[in-house]
Amino acid sequence: MTATLRLLGILAAGVVAFTLVHGAARDRAQADGRLQTADGDTVAITAAARGAAPRFSPELTPADRAWILAAIARARPEAARLIAEVDGLVQFGAAVEPGALGVTRSWPRGFAVDFDVARLNNDRALDRATVVLHELGHVIDFALVPAAINATLDAQIPRGGPCGLAIDCDVLEERFADTFAKWALNGAVSEVGAGYGIALPASIEGWGAPLGQLALKLPA
Repeated sequence: MTATLRLLGILAAGVVAFTLVHGAARDRAQADGRLQTADGDTVAITAAARGAAPRFSPELTPADRAWILAAIARARPEAARLIAEVDGLVQFGAAVEPGALGVTRSWPRGFAVDFDVARLNNDRALDRATVVLHELGHVIDFALVPAAINATLDAQIPRGGPCGLAIDCDVLEERFADTFAKWALNGAVSEVGAGYGIALPASIEGWGAPLGQLALKLPA
């Protein structure tokens, strides 16, 4: 039996974009490492994936790799646990379209997270942590967050207001990723950040509480 993952086919574009490739994932074990789902809603993380480290494309220099890992290290403990659950499925790279600081793509065997390293090494260096955690927020949203929790979280995020430098900032996936980055950094994000003008929930701690509970339920 196959089950279509809830986010497949959704495209959200902007200064930080999220792209998903159409497809389906089997709910039984796959020997070739393809993403699996047991519920049609989240990705089943295997022990091998959980124990793996993120991969880096050759175009990323040692310095680039260092600031990506430093950005991840800034995440609060609950966010860090969620990231650790999925980062073995991630390959970081530098293949972005013009105008995008970051883009996350889902493929049958994992996730490609790419950055505009030229800008993040220059005029947008202060935004590295926000952009990295925004993109990993997309991976967490896709892989770990059930639709019911996502709806509860989205209901707490105000609507309206400017999109900053981005388009599609009212798309659910972008609203989650933007707010995840703010929560992961305890609100310590730059004014421009990843390019979105999405307002904070009334309580960023209250917003993130379900994610903290989700992190506690993950395998040790």
